[in-house]
Amino acid sequence: KRLKGSRVFCLNPSRECQQTSASNMSFPLPSLPTLPPVVREPWTATWWVSFLQSLGTAFPAPDAPDDDWHHFVLKCSTWPFVLLALGFIVAVCVLCSTCCVKQSRGAGTRAPSRCPSACAGLMALLLLAAGAMVYWQTGSKALGTAQDELARAAKDTATAVSEGNKMQDQGQAILSNLDSIPKACPEAVRKQAEQLVKPIRQQVVDYSQSVAQFQTLMKPVPGQIKDVEDTGATVSSVAGAALLAPLALVLVCCAVIVLVVAAPQCMRPCTGCCLGALAPLVMMPTVVVVTVAAAAQLDLGIVTSSFCKNVDSNSLAYIQSIEGSNSTTYELSLYYIQGEGKNPLLEQLRTANGELVQVEDTMNKFGNQVAAFCPEWKGLPELKAGIQSAQGSLETGFSLLSPQNIYPYYDRAVRQDLCQTVVIGLGWLVLFQASVGLVALPILIRLGTKYLKDLERMQSLRDQSAFLGQRGTF
Repeated sequence: KRLKGSRVFCLNPSRECQQTSASNMSFPLPSLPTLPPVVREPWTATWWVSFLQSLGTAFPAPDAPDDDWHHFVLKCSTWPFVLLALGFIVAVCVLCSTCCVKQSRGAGTRAPSRCPSACAGLMALLLLAAGAMVYWQTGSKALGTAQDELARAAKDTATAVSEGNKMQDQGQAILSNLDSIPKACPEAVRKQAEQLVKPIRQQVVDYSQSVAQFQTLMKPVPGQIKDVEDTGATVSSVAGAALLAPLALVLVCCAVIVLVVAAPQCMRPCTGCCLGALAPLVMMPTVVVVTVAAAAQLDLGIVTSSFCKNVDSNSLAYIQSIEGSNSTTYELSLYYIQGEGKNPLLEQLRTANGELVQVEDTMNKFGNQVAAFCPEWKGLPELKAGIQSAQGSLETGFSLLSPQNIYPYYDRAVRQDLCQTVVIGLGWLVLFQASVGLVALPILIRLGTKYLKDLERMQSLRDQSAFLGQRGTF
């Protein structure tokens, strides 16, 4: 319909009309960002993982029969049971040695040397410090790093949900703006304006539906990650206490022996039976606790190493078993871990972006004409700003959920921290704790007890000599 001379309001415009309209208003939207490909390095097990896994067997599949699981448990528990049995034997020997140790033959009135006890105590303390340092440099930092990765992942997903809320609000604002166009048009062109707005409005509705589906999939994710983060914090605290408690007991035990050996004068009335009394109360329980802790850590290291031998395949297998092969969680895990399949989150964002680009293209063609023939409509700048703001939210969500951003969280938390740093720390911690509990501490107890027995004999000989001297005087 021709109005105002040569100015035409086009519903199905010719190429000339499209070019004229586009030249009057153009704000092209950029496409979603193209990110570099994700580099997924082939998984290579460390020496500790390979060694500890060799003490057990391959990790069973989720649907493995009960016999396979029983075999796996027995195989992984064999060497920890051997270590545990050895620890109980050593504990009994420690208890017996404090009661049955013999005095050194030929010991006279000369004071026995404290050097052997001091050297044994120093060795125990050095091993104790080495074990604590290994835990601090590996297990503690790895758990802290994993918590940081989970916190960042929770923050990124929460930001993606927030951007989704913005996209929904922007979609509603664009719909309201479009609905106001026919009302602002003169009666002569109102029907034609309604026909023009109708397909644009449907595109915005499709965009809003894609965003709504994205939000339905995305909203539970931050809470799930937060639950994992809270559980990890609890496990970290419990694990730290469980790992350091045996070392603290060894430190107390070493301190008791060193004090008894270093200051025997104040304990002269009970030097002969001091360690004998402490053995069932302090020494033997310490050896048992350290052995149990080392056996449990060895068992944990073997199981973890068996899982980490093929960490990607095992992770996906258990996610599939728990969540189901058709679940969104498994589909996302497969996409992020191995780069296979589709990502429903990114697919919804791409669909929403396609609808938004169509809205932008239509408004580029007809926006100025609508504003010219409907002078009471002042929503064109707001419409442009809303479309561009929605595009910005789409780009932010796409970048946050891209594999380039998500995969490093898995790589650092699972591949590096769990399957490398933690396993290495467990291996060295078992070695140091077994050395302290089964070697250094029993040697220190033996030498300390021997020193006190020799000291008691020396005091007895000196008292006897003094008594004989006094008797000879009389």
